[in-house]
Amino acid sequence: MTKYLEYQEVKRFIPDHVGEVLSALSHVGFFERSVLIGSWAMFYYRAIHNIAFALVTSDIDLAVLQLATYKEGTGVDLEKVLQKIGAIPDFSSDGIQRFIIPGFRIEFIVHDKGSRTKESGITLIREWNIHAQPLPFIRMLLNFTERVDTDDFYIHIPIPEAFFVHKLIIANRRTDSSKRGKDLSQCRSLSGILDAQILQDIANSEKLGPRTKKQIQTSCEGIDFPYEQLGI
Repeated sequence: MTKYLEYQEVKRFIPDHVGEVLSALSHVGFFERSVLIGSWAMFYYRAIHNIAFALVTSDIDLAVLQLATYKEGTGVDLEKVLQKIGAIPDFSSDGIQRFIIPGFRIEFIVHDKGSRTKESGITLIREWNIHAQPLPFIRMLLNFTERVDTDDFYIHIPIPEAFFVHKLIIANRRTDSSKRGKDLSQCRSLSGILDAQILQDIANSEKLGPRTKKQIQTSCEGIDFPYEQLGI
């Protein structure tokens, strides 16, 4: 599934620094298998679907599909790519790698194949020479995507239904109430553009335990969305 946005439309809602990052990553093939997630995906939904959404964020979150095998010398050094556009590499005290540009920080995330209750450490993605943070339920954001083309570059974002289900899950796993409120606000904005069958297909693409289903139900209640529509 591919959407097209005029470049001027992109420039209207994506700041220059963010656009420069996405363009640089696109031109080295990063978005062939990787996905823009987080709040910046919401800005694309706003442009494509004309939904109401006005939230500023400093985080540029990118989900990376980790290859099962990697042949030495066939990858791209993203640290060098990002440094060429002025991004500064940085590691937090807990080992999370970020790249800092004026007003924004870039973080890479990978699906956590291990525990769903805690992070499994930092993962080196040798193909791109980056360290990604493993988090649960990222797989659905990587498996259900759409491509968005502009005149200058393209990206992949999760389809709205995948983004919606993911946010329903993580909202009530948050300990920070402001982040929980942001997740639910994004779900509320997307709730009117969802395809019912696709929504059920995505909700059933993961094996969800009773605790996770309860978290989803609580999120649905928080935005007045019928839990039954998920078919889980």
